[in-house]
Amino acid sequence: MLPRFYVAELDAQTGHATLSREESHHLLHVMRLGPGADVRVFDGRGGEWQARVAATDRHVVRLDLGAKVAAASECVTRIVLAQAVLKGDRMDAIVRDATMMGIAALQPLATAHTAVSVRAMGSQALERWRRVAIASAKQCGRAVVPELRAVVGFDELVGGCASGVRIVLTEPRAVVVAITRVDALRDAARQGGATVAIGPEGGWSAEELVCATAAGFTCWNLGSMTLRADAMPVAALAALRYAWEA
Repeated sequence: MLPRFYVAELDAQTGHATLSREESHHLLHVMRLGPGADVRVFDGRGGEWQARVAATDRHVVRLDLGAKVAAASECVTRIVLAQAVLKGDRMDAIVRDATMMGIAALQPLATAHTAVSVRAMGSQALERWRRVAIASAKQCGRAVVPELRAVVGFDELVGGCASGVRIVLTEPRAVVVAITRVDALRDAARQGGATVAIGPEGGWSAEELVCATAAGFTCWNLGSMTLRADAMPVAALAALRYAWEA
């Protein structure tokens, strides 16, 4: 299988592409490829091409595009993962795994129990998460890199999300009426996509759950076991993709 690279600049009309400095470094110094090497490139928006390394210097790789190739199919339902920002490198793992599970966008959240500083949720964090998403897309074969949105408060998410399937994942002990069977979501109308909100290590506040249900979110849990905050997204996305045959 040919190595795959995310391409920063691509002109399908002229048939030329340029790799970013980071991707160029990977091609030249990690993969140890050079002029004449055959690779694949993808644009992060669903396009993928055969390509050949045309020229290199210390920091830039230029390629000649070949035939466009069929990219991996995407989820039928456009899923936005609204994830409360977690501490340490747990958020990196969520971005990596959620990209692999096919999300269309990641909406980081600041919630009542978020234990992360404002600085740790800023532009540098977003750039790091984007690099993680690109690396995950390269590894799993996706030609789409999920949209990485700026951090918003939970109330802003709820107030701005008025269509599609809206789900908030709760702990088994949460004092709400929650559905536990994924079958109950199987027939949900998904023309407007789906937003899946998952809380931080400390869970949702009672006020946040009231706000979410009042705005039309469905409370859902994954059974009687309490999952780690960083394990919840993969479990939920896998269950939803199974239910929706996505």
